[in-house]
Amino acid sequence: MRAARIALPLLAALLCAASAHAMPPSAAAHIDPKAPCYRWPAVDWDGDGVFDRIDRCPDTPKGCKVDQWGCSLDSDGDGVCDGIDRCPDTPRGQKVDAYGCSASQRTTAHVAPPPAEPPREVPKPAPVPQPAPKSVSESERQLIESGRIRLENVYFETAKAKLLPESEASLREAGEALEKFPNLQIEVEGHTDTRGTAPYNKRLSQARAETVRSWLLEHYHLRSENFVAHGYGKERPETKERNDEELLRNRRVVLTVKNPEDLPKGVRVENKK
Repeated sequence: MRAARIALPLLAALLCAASAHAMPPSAAAHIDPKAPCYRWPAVDWDGDGVFDRIDRCPDTPKGCKVDQWGCSLDSDGDGVCDGIDRCPDTPRGQKVDAYGCSASQRTTAHVAPPPAEPPREVPKPAPVPQPAPKSVSESERQLIESGRIRLENVYFETAKAKLLPESEASLREAGEALEKFPNLQIEVEGHTDTRGTAPYNKRLSQARAETVRSWLLEHYHLRSENFVAHGYGKERPETKERNDEELLRNRRVVLTVKNPEDLPKGVRVENKK
């Protein structure tokens, strides 16, 4: 037994001596001089300077300082290893960023910031298409420029105040124009030709003016208190009634603004007809 204990060390010495002629030069890379028989090449997979033969932490992040066993050092215990920690004296318990610096350290001490991301170009939002301006009707043009709307193509049954269906287009055009100016006070004027007696024409023109007023109030958002109907009969003829066309011109309904100061000033009307 004693001879065996003596023989084993001698055998190891002989083996090392036999391999001495294969020993690499002292300047060769990855030499572990403390390895048995100067084993070569040595391996250090994580590049921390501690060979894998004794490295207990073989996945140390690049840049960390390590101890003799290849495990990273963290002198202030903030979870960021020495070598990467830019604030190595962080007080215990403070929350730190990836570089080991707390919020207070970033504001009171010079800390090299991490590399900034390159500026990103923010795309400009596409311009919102503007709706095309709505064309100005003939009724709106008359209202703005003269304070009056002469209702063309408004017809009644003969000797009655009942509107004919073909009158609707002109009435709607006028109603749309008036709806834009809710503060206007409007007199709905009824007129007849000069034929017939004055009392009869007065009653007929009054009834027709009231019919037009009621139609506008029923179909559009207008204030009833701002609209009055007045029948003038044959008191205000426009023509001398030398023919049927001139007779027709005198049989008319006109919407007249009674407070022209509320009309818009300086409005430029493009769509004249």
